[in-house]
Amino acid sequence: MRKCLSAEIYRCRRSTLFWLMLLASVLAGVFYGIVSMSGSFEDIFVVPLFVISAAFISLNTGREYTDNTIRNKIIIGAPKTAVLLSKLVFDVGTGVLFCAAFLAPCAIILSFGVLSKLPASVLCWTLTGLVLLSVVWAVLFTVVSMLTSAKGVGGIINFVVIIAVMLLAYQLESILRQPEFINTTEHSMVQMTPEEVKQIQEGTYQGSYSDATDENGQVTYYKPVLTNTEQKPNPKYVKQPLRGILTHLDSMLPNGQMNEYVSCLYHHAVVASEAEPFDDYPRLKTFPLYSCLDILLLSGVGLILFRKKEIR
Repeated sequence: MRKCLSAEIYRCRRSTLFWLMLLASVLAGVFYGIVSMSGSFEDIFVVPLFVISAAFISLNTGREYTDNTIRNKIIIGAPKTAVLLSKLVFDVGTGVLFCAAFLAPCAIILSFGVLSKLPASVLCWTLTGLVLLSVVWAVLFTVVSMLTSAKGVGGIINFVVIIAVMLLAYQLESILRQPEFINTTEHSMVQMTPEEVKQIQEGTYQGSYSDATDENGQVTYYKPVLTNTEQKPNPKYVKQPLRGILTHLDSMLPNGQMNEYVSCLYHHAVVASEAEPFDDYPRLKTFPLYSCLDILLLSGVGLILFRKKEIR
């Protein structure tokens, strides 16, 4: 495994693709820092970081299949487990490096603005979470690319996975944020006073109203008045145990975690900078555990499937 990893690092240092992707990560970080100066922290602008990682891992692995590099490693006696583990370690390293290249310029740009308003604990947990998310994505991209021998196909699958995971996370977020109860109101129409009618005629009345004309041409004005307010169960609210299952699924998705990190940053930087960290975001401290679980599951499944794969 050590020899395979050393060969990977040697090729990487001489790879134009690697340096181009590293530069792209820096530029993506600069762009994200600029658009986040207002404290918006839109998660959609973090996606290019994962696209860059997917592009490098997919293209690099596809080239190794085309050049028979992987096949030759196995022929000379390298176990499949060692081959895949070396790829995982190398790709995780590049993924973390791309993440660091993304975060460094972003932090410099925001250091004199919204970052100064954020509690240190929020920044610490968020940075830890982003690094772990980069690892999760790198493991996923590596497993897909190693199981797909055709050059270019792995990249397409990885890009589709990025979009699918993002859309699924948005859908789960929409479901889980539904309130348990909704307020229903009832209104009745009452006749307006002469003073209010005068305001209507003068064009100074503020509010909604309606009018009715009788058979003699007399116009009567009416305004809506709230008569009853009631809380009713929201039919779109998902109850237990399904709610717990969806919450765990959302926490395991990289974009589900990203949505929560971005929401927490915005809350403390713009909405309530003086609030106690994590009061409204209890899941943030559990996200690293979910990321570690993702890494173990993806690596385990990848090892099992790759050992069964026929390398030609």
